[in-house]
Amino acid sequence: MQFSVQRKQLKAMSRFMAVKDIRYYLQGIQVVQNNRGTYIESTNGHMLGRLLIEETPCAVAASVLVPSDAVKALGASGRKGNETLHFTIDGVKINVISPDGSSMTVQAHEARYPDCDRVVPELSPDCPNACSTYNPEYIMAFYDCAKDLGSSGKGTAVQIKQRGNDSGIVIIDSEPLFVGIIMPMREHNTVTIPAWCTRAKTLDTVTA
Repeated sequence: MQFSVQRKQLKAMSRFMAVKDIRYYLQGIQVVQNNRGTYIESTNGHMLGRLLIEETPCAVAASVLVPSDAVKALGASGRKGNETLHFTIDGVKINVISPDGSSMTVQAHEARYPDCDRVVPELSPDCPNACSTYNPEYIMAFYDCAKDLGSSGKGTAVQIKQRGNDSGIVIIDSEPLFVGIIMPMREHNTVTIPAWCTRAKTLDTVTA
């Protein structure tokens, strides 16, 4: 299995990895090759990011779990985010070659990653009255992901399609090859306007 990925793409997708989770295999990203092409996916169980990095379909399906330590070390922090890294997978051995010719070898996680297709909706039905409440840290993760991938300043737009108690669909306007999923906080999905803030139907006239 071979693929290439930019440093900034690794950093962007690291936003959705689990941290200090007993499910160690979530502390990393999965790179998948199949008939869709080559894409990265990562999740902490509450939010999910998927980014297509190569659109050419692969005849033979394959995948690898890159541990979080390696993802962070190879990410764009302090380096040129557009630099392309070349990965070669041999069993559980991951060899990475940087643009300057230096190489790094790490061991892949040996575990079964969650079937993320199960949480990605097949359709996007209109839910005009569906209210959802999300963890603000997760919303910020998608915003940071957008900036990592190249969005900048006030032009950074992250859209969330609310679906009530179902997962929300996240789109980054500037990156059409990205899709995100965010789970709502189910116990907080009732949204109302406080009585004091509503406009009175009639106003009493006060006369001196």
